[in-house]
Amino acid sequence: MKTENHPQNVRIGITLGCPAGVGGEVTIKALPHIESGISAVLIGRKSVLDSHYPSFMSSLNIPLFNAENSAEAPISFYDIESDFPVPELGKGNLDTAKESISYIDASIELWKRGLIDAVVTAPVHKGLIEKSGLKFMGHTEYFAEKINEADPVMMMYSEKLAVVLVTTHYKIADISKLVTAEKIESTIRTANDALRKIRGRKPKIALAGLDPHCGDNGAIGTFDTEVSARVVEKLKTEIDVSGPYSADTLFMKSKWEQYDVAIAHYHDQGLIPFKILAFDKGVNVTLGLSLVRTSVDHGTAYDIAGKDIAGFQSMVEAVDLAALLVRGR
Repeated sequence: MKTENHPQNVRIGITLGCPAGVGGEVTIKALPHIESGISAVLIGRKSVLDSHYPSFMSSLNIPLFNAENSAEAPISFYDIESDFPVPELGKGNLDTAKESISYIDASIELWKRGLIDAVVTAPVHKGLIEKSGLKFMGHTEYFAEKINEADPVMMMYSEKLAVVLVTTHYKIADISKLVTAEKIESTIRTANDALRKIRGRKPKIALAGLDPHCGDNGAIGTFDTEVSARVVEKLKTEIDVSGPYSADTLFMKSKWEQYDVAIAHYHDQGLIPFKILAFDKGVNVTLGLSLVRTSVDHGTAYDIAGKDIAGFQSMVEAVDLAALLVRGR
């Protein structure tokens, strides 16, 4: 995703995720590899990184962020005050869950004040956040609620495969009520706009079927013939979209390679094949909001936190893609 000689410097806020997870590690490993023209603002508790990664922090001597003196700093630190003890890596708890939310809230405030152009998020532990008493379905929905904007769209992006979801983090039992013709159409339009900015051309879009085998000509269901197919027919004169295609064959290599993006109806329909095909370089992108937000496509990885083996390429891709989307606007 590298491009050269950007005239526009972009300031990206990077939330460090759960302080007991791999967010800090993948962020500091990624920093030397992000493209030129990006100023990174690390958003978290500096004492946590000082404790977990002392040699890195002492070698860089990262200045604290403020609006006056950080405009030109390639890396700065927006320090979050906290009374919580510095956690042990790999040992997430209710305190680390609450702290990780404070990082996200700080990033939203910085964006609202115009001090950062976009947000990149390191992973948090949704289960622990919910147990701490805070409502949190996922970053996608949380950002939308906090900035009072509806209909966020979730995209998983890599250079070789992109998947956009009609619905995000919902129970399977609720999917059939949430997938409507209007929602499919708006998702296709959002995906088309995003991929035009990223690819620099009109994208080819494939729509998956909701039912197995797209309903088998009515033997299983009629949703894909009566709803999905009609949406495609309506849009194909202005957007290069086709389908619906049976999801069990759409993600075969010979099929998905023909397209820039696949539209999946629900989380696992799209994310299982995506993570099999592009886990190491995948980026989670929130579309449909005025805020540009991207993220790594992995979790807190408590099992390897502190072992210095976490892969960081997804974070590099997330930062670079956030900058590209900002410049595309």
